[in-house]
Amino acid sequence: MGDKNPLYEYFHLTVRALKETVSTGENQALLKQLLQTVESLIMMLDNRGRITEFNPACEQVSGYSRREVLGKTPEFLVPPEEQDEMRAVLAKLLQSGKEDSLPLTYENHWQSKDGRRRLLVWSNSNIMDADGKVSSIICTGQDVTEIRAEERRRAVMLDILQVLASPHDQDTVLSYILKTVCRHMQCDAAGIRLHRGDDYPYVQTVGFSDDFIRSESLLCCYQGGIPPQDAEGHGVLECICGSVIRGDLNPGLATETGTFYTGNINDLTAKLARQDMPFRIRNHCGQAGYKSIALVPLRFQEDTVGLLQLNAVGEDHFSEDDIEFLTLIGRSIGAALARFQAEQERRKIQLILDKVIQNARDGFSLATQEGEFLIYNAAMERITGYTQDEVNTHGWFYLAYPDEEERRQAVHKARQAAAGRIDFIDTVITCKDGTRKPVAILVTPMEIDEKTYNFSTIIDLTPIYRD
Repeated sequence: MGDKNPLYEYFHLTVRALKETVSTGENQALLKQLLQTVESLIMMLDNRGRITEFNPACEQVSGYSRREVLGKTPEFLVPPEEQDEMRAVLAKLLQSGKEDSLPLTYENHWQSKDGRRRLLVWSNSNIMDADGKVSSIICTGQDVTEIRAEERRRAVMLDILQVLASPHDQDTVLSYILKTVCRHMQCDAAGIRLHRGDDYPYVQTVGFSDDFIRSESLLCCYQGGIPPQDAEGHGVLECICGSVIRGDLNPGLATETGTFYTGNINDLTAKLARQDMPFRIRNHCGQAGYKSIALVPLRFQEDTVGLLQLNAVGEDHFSEDDIEFLTLIGRSIGAALARFQAEQERRKIQLILDKVIQNARDGFSLATQEGEFLIYNAAMERITGYTQDEVNTHGWFYLAYPDEEERRQAVHKARQAAAGRIDFIDTVITCKDGTRKPVAILVTPMEIDEKTYNFSTIIDLTPIYRD
């Protein structure tokens, strides 16, 4: 780690001060004061790797008192999978004979007395006696658990935002996000519910068994295939999930943003069972072996469009920082879902409009001011005999009016109709097969994205003239 790194500089100065104090054997009161007041973790080992000092910062992070650890080697503080690496670091320091060598900096975890893991960055340095042999080791550390967690959360959020802004379909996006969040939070199962009719069924799940999904997917209790409804005509949603979606969960059970989480769902439901709750608690989660539950409403403005659910087998799995992070994710997902739904509605309307236009008896077309046809329905081809490609290649007026004088008059009338001077054009066109056909043409100018288009309707008048 280079000299320009601020954390290294801090370690270097601290270790140098400790070395000077310990090696001279003077100012023991100053050493004691430093160990007691410094915010860094300071642990000192003898030449056999046994703990001789363990300052209050170490006690706070580990949960062990100084008295409990003195005389022990520090392996018991480190998870089993990291103990070999820690032994190698200590062996390197104990075998070193260079007093002026740079501190050995590395990272490892401490497993605290209550089972929690903390990520620590260490700068370890040895102290030499008069014979040039290692007499002790000074280990100076910083707890970077929250810093690294925040870095990971920031990276996950950026990843999620990029996916939400991607052109992928809703199912693909939600599946990716759910797996990403579940993996980041180290949960055992997760699901996303979306509003469908009167209910909020699962649309994506990870880790849940098929039996759990079958029993828990629907939140309404259906009677004869019909869910009971509340006074406002909405389906009655059961359990805590339903209450979070409605936004009426007891304030003591939810955060200010409406998110619910618990470290032991069984203890909570047992407590709630003794109270008069306005909804039925199923607790399928607890029966399935999950203890920690987080339920995050997916909202856009005032509408709840879904629910993000995270389950873990262990107790107290979610921290306040985790819930704050999940709430931010919930808002982003809610906004994206609203966008997806608006896009789906737009596509649905467009599909209906396309069908109406294509199945219409009269001819419909939309053309630019330059004469390029963007919409040209089946009736247009049936009436004129010309395809959209033929009209765009050769031009409408040249095909429908091969006579130059008729073409000039048709262009003039079209301009008058577009300007609103006449209601429609009563004219005769020449079809592809050479026949002449009487038609009425209505031209309506349209402004779309600051560009003018002509929407035209052509009515075949042949049946009228024939009669």
